[in-house]
Amino acid sequence: MEKIKILGLNLSPRDGRNTYHLMNAVLEGCKSVEGKDVETEIINAADAPEGEFKLCRGCWACVKTGKCVLGEDFISKIYDKIKEADGVIFASPVFFCDVSAQCKAVMDRSLGLIPMGAGKTSASVITCGSVGANSALHTIQGFCNMHGFSDVGWVATYGKTRDKEKGKEVAYNLGRKMVQTSAILKKAMEEAKASGDETLLKDMAHHNHFAYGTHTF
Repeated sequence: MEKIKILGLNLSPRDGRNTYHLMNAVLEGCKSVEGKDVETEIINAADAPEGEFKLCRGCWACVKTGKCVLGEDFISKIYDKIKEADGVIFASPVFFCDVSAQCKAVMDRSLGLIPMGAGKTSASVITCGSVGANSALHTIQGFCNMHGFSDVGWVATYGKTRDKEKGKEVAYNLGRKMVQTSAILKKAMEEAKASGDETLLKDMAHHNHFAYGTHTF
């Protein structure tokens, strides 16, 4: 039976709340797919020990050396888990019309790892009290595009997630789609590696950058 690994990143500073419940609905959908050995794992930003969520300094050392000057911490461990996964769920509440500080920190520290999403799927989970869901979604999807993830969709709810049956249904179906797409991508990547076909590998490593013509190119 084909094994698929799905990682759920609950990037909320509060565990067990709306963001967790909506992300968990996606994971339940992942595990429901027949004929696949689906392994899921959850990482909660709220579990990070004090001082383990170090912020990017913007020094660009990671681009030059491939290594972050801040060393190993909770964020670097998240990157290790992303590398092992076939699909990653990025889940964040909306704080002041955008993603949480924890979510943004994970994004900012990843510059030297582009494109760590090649051959992997991604999905976005947003919880919101009133406004800002679209802005947060744009931030996550922009990050995923730049890293070469193959985006399978998103789900967002307002207010208490546990009261939103339709939202949980959408999340559940998103999880099923994520596993099916991950399986197709994984098989294609494995076949390309086995045959020595570098075309697919290069194409999947292509990432979208929204600043062509700037000082970075």
